[in-house]
Amino acid sequence: MSERIGFYICHCGINIAYRVRVQEVAEYVATLPNVVISRDYLFMCADPGQELIENDIRDYNLTRVVVSSCSPRMHEKTFRAACQRAGLNPYRAFHMVNVREHVSWVTEDEDEATKKAKSLIGAGILRVAHQYGLTPATFPVCTNTLVVGGGIAGMQASLDIAKAGFKAYLVERQPTVGGHMLQYDKTFPTLDCSACIGTPKMVSVGQEPNIELLSYSEVEDVSGFVGNFKVKVRRKSRYVEDNCTGCGDCEKVCPVDYPNEWDVGTKMRKAIYRPFAQAVPITYCIEPKYDRGPCVQTCPAGTNVQGYVALIKSGKYQEAVKLIMEKLPLPGTLGRVCPAPCEETCRRAEVDSAVAIRDLKRFAADQVDLSKLPLPEIEDLEEKVAVIGSGPAGLTVAYYLRLQGYQVTIFEALPVLGGMLRV
Repeated sequence: MSERIGFYICHCGINIAYRVRVQEVAEYVATLPNVVISRDYLFMCADPGQELIENDIRDYNLTRVVVSSCSPRMHEKTFRAACQRAGLNPYRAFHMVNVREHVSWVTEDEDEATKKAKSLIGAGILRVAHQYGLTPATFPVCTNTLVVGGGIAGMQASLDIAKAGFKAYLVERQPTVGGHMLQYDKTFPTLDCSACIGTPKMVSVGQEPNIELLSYSEVEDVSGFVGNFKVKVRRKSRYVEDNCTGCGDCEKVCPVDYPNEWDVGTKMRKAIYRPFAQAVPITYCIEPKYDRGPCVQTCPAGTNVQGYVALIKSGKYQEAVKLIMEKLPLPGTLGRVCPAPCEETCRRAEVDSAVAIRDLKRFAADQVDLSKLPLPEIEDLEEKVAVIGSGPAGLTVAYYLRLQGYQVTIFEALPVLGGMLRV
């Protein structure tokens, strides 16, 4: 059975007709195979235009309909509904050709516009014959909503969704919500304090039971379809326990300073921080240093050079020595005999001279009575280990084995410990 196609071209007032000779196009389409009726009309989207399509479907027993008018985004549903009311499957039977945005609005020459319209419509006539029927399906819809960005707009959207009774997930890549607006002094046109507007919303977001705040997080992947999206969110570690009360004691004793992004680098903050006092959540955050300094990479023991240098700068010599001894149990000795390969790669040398890392290690060790350092708690094991030789290597091995709980015995031929360093 051959298809029976009805074609309709819209004048769209003068939007189409002022460039495309619509009557000529209708006459041309009437000559195409399987086209039973071809019409032009002033406004196809109006009720009389829709009734024209419905009546022709019944009177001419049409099986397919092509409408040439404006964008499908505007009236595709309108014409599909007309086909459905006349008894046709709207997905199988209907096709729409856009000659307003694609032709009349972008083509100045009338002959070229008419020629282009004929070409597009001819393709549409061929296509509609190959369309197949679709049946709308029903899927369960997840009513949860993901809001990306915790600025003023994201917070307000989340609050509106939550107050409507739906679950909202608010994803913010920074440690706190609030966005850039809170960094401004005043807001136009009322010149109100930005923080006075933003902080109440921040508190509301943090306290609203229908909002799950995913701060310090980023969206990595989105899949699925409308109503059934699946979103992968990566939550970055704060390196702080979840039961943080925001007391700020950790910040007071932190020896490491960084430029404060919240103050656009005009002030300093500690390595453990929260962006500002009213931050939501109030949990502190340690921003990890993903790249290892060349001094750390060069050190054969992998000592945390930057860490103990910062502690020495703050006058915390005992803490500095404890940090050194996590990798080197003989800081005073190494502070004197180490060849210091770390200093050869120190980036400070690009400015003036390398940091005197070895001398700083020696200085810290000389300020501390190692015999008074608190001993770590050790869980004893039954295994026994013998270490032959009490030079720096033997003492280091014995020290770390003992920390792991092994029963260690050192055998030394000389009357004193220390190996060749003592003789």
